[in-house]
Amino acid sequence: MPLIRSPFVSLRTRFMVLAVLMTLASSAVWGAWTWTREKDFLHQRLSREGEALMSTMAIPLVNALLYEEMGIIAEGGLLDNFIANIMANEQLHPLYAVVLDREGRVLAHNHFSEYGRVYDDPLTRSALAAGGFLERQITVDKVRASDLAVPLAIAGKRWGCLRVGVSMEPLHQELQALAAQILGFSAIFSLGALLIFYFVGEGLARPLTALAEQMEKVQSGALPCLAGQARRDEIGLLQRSFCRMLDRLRQTEIEREASVSRMLENERLATVGKIVSGVAHEVNNPLAGIQGALYHIEQKGGAEAKRYTDIAQQGLERIGRIVGQLLDLSRAGAAALEDVDSRAFFEDLAAFARMALKSRRVHLEAKDVCSHRVLSLDRDKVHQVILNLVLNAADAVGEGKKIELQAYNFEGWYCLRVRDEGPGIPVALQERVFDPFFTTKEPGKGSGMGLAISRSIAESHGGRLEMQSEEGAGTAFTLKLPLEPIKEAC
Repeated sequence: MPLIRSPFVSLRTRFMVLAVLMTLASSAVWGAWTWTREKDFLHQRLSREGEALMSTMAIPLVNALLYEEMGIIAEGGLLDNFIANIMANEQLHPLYAVVLDREGRVLAHNHFSEYGRVYDDPLTRSALAAGGFLERQITVDKVRASDLAVPLAIAGKRWGCLRVGVSMEPLHQELQALAAQILGFSAIFSLGALLIFYFVGEGLARPLTALAEQMEKVQSGALPCLAGQARRDEIGLLQRSFCRMLDRLRQTEIEREASVSRMLENERLATVGKIVSGVAHEVNNPLAGIQGALYHIEQKGGAEAKRYTDIAQQGLERIGRIVGQLLDLSRAGAAALEDVDSRAFFEDLAAFARMALKSRRVHLEAKDVCSHRVLSLDRDKVHQVILNLVLNAADAVGEGKKIELQAYNFEGWYCLRVRDEGPGIPVALQERVFDPFFTTKEPGKGSGMGLAISRSIAESHGGRLEMQSEEGAGTAFTLKLPLEPIKEAC
């Protein structure tokens, strides 16, 4: 079953969407703040420039009204010149300029048709009543404008007011241009951020995707290993944890396979034991009868018959040995442990092995490097194992060669190693050397039961029998027994 289920939104996609949304949100906030700040700044600038213009023009206008009242200058002409100067201001873009007297009558206007007209609207009344600079937002002929007013007064005497309408369209055009710039910059920034987030998300998602693929392989039965440089972040920690988990799974799988193999072999051995226990008696009785018959044939048949009876007798003896080995295999699980002195035990073992090799003309080199201690083992069964290993080594090296027998302790084990300098065991056959009835000897020289029985004896002690062999360099078998006695389960 795949790890990815529908509907599926990848981590990279989520990261990119979230990052872009955050970028757009931050750009929108920044753009709105910038646009609002610029709008306030432009309004303030327009207000300052308008107030400066109105304050500057109020003084000459008051003087002109005062001179007209005193009859020094002609009425109206000078006011029209001031109005014309105001309308010529290119920075403020004025829409209208008007001078009103105290009753709201037009004294001067940029449109001469308005001269003499009386304004009584709320804006005019507010302008006439104002004590200083006044600014209001209005609409003139569907054009947004700012109405600026300043009183025409001096020494507490008022002559009216000056009103100027300033167009707001240039200001709004600047704000629109600024908004377009902000949107353009935000789009470019968002696009750049999208590319950056894409590569960042790709860098984050790639190792996770690879890890998911590796997990899929694990689920299908394979145990791959991640390759590449280790990352120094949380993903690297996850990768290292996954690799450690794979190592543990590999080790567990190796142990499981070994346990299954050992269980199957034990079942085979148990089956052999059950068969042997029922068949051995039935085999031995006919063998005894056959041997008796051969004896009588030999006595009555003479020399010619003795030649054939000897061949039959050898076959019967071989059958008897095989039956005896099968019986030994069926009884290998019972180990009668006893405490023995390690040095005395090894001396007896070495003497026992030398006696067995006396007829083989093979030199045995025995060496005890184990620390002096008390061992808990079945003396006879361990002798049986070492005898089998020594005889196998003698068969492998031939006459005149050397066999090494060494005792030592290593990491809680009492070890007995038998090493020969023979041709070694082929790699293809090494996994089968402990199988019952498997042998590398010539036909008629081995039953293939010795190593199977020896390993069963080792396991009955809570130990194991190990082999190291290399073609052309000899073979070594090591019997490892625990230094502590086996405790019976309650």
